[in-house]
Amino acid sequence: MPIPSFTRTQLTAGAPGPETALTIGVLDGVHRGHQALIGRLRDEARARALSPGVVTLHPHPITVLRPDIQPSYLSSLDDRIELMRAAGADWVLPLTFTSEVSEVSAEELATAFHELLRMRLLVLGPDAAFGRGAPKDTAERMRALGALLGFDVVQLEPLMMDDERYSSTAVRKALAAGDMDRVTALLGRPYRLSGPVIHGFERGRTIGFPTANISVAADRAMPALGVYATRATVAGRILSGATNIGRRPTFDEGHVSIETHLIDFKGDIYGERLEIEIIARIREEKKFSGPDELVAQIAADVRTAAEMLR
Repeated sequence: MPIPSFTRTQLTAGAPGPETALTIGVLDGVHRGHQALIGRLRDEARARALSPGVVTLHPHPITVLRPDIQPSYLSSLDDRIELMRAAGADWVLPLTFTSEVSEVSAEELATAFHELLRMRLLVLGPDAAFGRGAPKDTAERMRALGALLGFDVVQLEPLMMDDERYSSTAVRKALAAGDMDRVTALLGRPYRLSGPVIHGFERGRTIGFPTANISVAADRAMPALGVYATRATVAGRILSGATNIGRRPTFDEGHVSIETHLIDFKGDIYGERLEIEIIARIREEKKFSGPDELVAQIAADVRTAAEMLR
């Protein structure tokens, strides 16, 4: 099957100029395993005087291959690109994954990379599989193709944390458990959520603990419901905070909201973009008997958050 014309257009438009070394994948979250992959790509590229880059698939292939499954992302596409560049990629080319792209074989895709992106080195992760059917022998097939076309193939060994491989799945599992220490260790940084500050029910203000509510994309992976010690960045300031991620069971048991009490801060930040780094879980979500018990617990949570972040 020939490369779909729109895919060819994307690759041609994104060609970085000189001969390249590249890797391909979703790389959601750009965790430490991904960082090691891009770091090796950068080093191998420099040794060959090539330009290191990433072809990142978006949306996640599962949205096309299994439309009944809704993926949850650890990072937005913009954040992913920024993180890849920070890890050592000179360029990042998003490749729109469609049903037509899903039918392109690994050989056809790699041939397009060789012709249109002037790929001379392909660096693969330990379980790399791309192209139609995502064959498990992708690395072997790429070595055979590289010998014909004239590009090298390097494949990394698995990078392990304890007895678990660094992976986006491992991050999501730790996130779902509220284990932020493990999430941070897997990512190499705290997990971040961001969005514009929006109007909520403003109950926090009436009980003495005003909160900034943020609107986050519905496809973002969320930590376990509960209260967290967080660092917030808004309007150029970095502030300590206590963030509740939950359904407010004491009042209305509604949709999941993200509400941050900014410690020792007063001001109007509606409409500003707020980013929170989730440092540690303070407690799980709980329903209280009434406002008085809730206020006492929030006060304790704020003290705990301040101590954790000090």
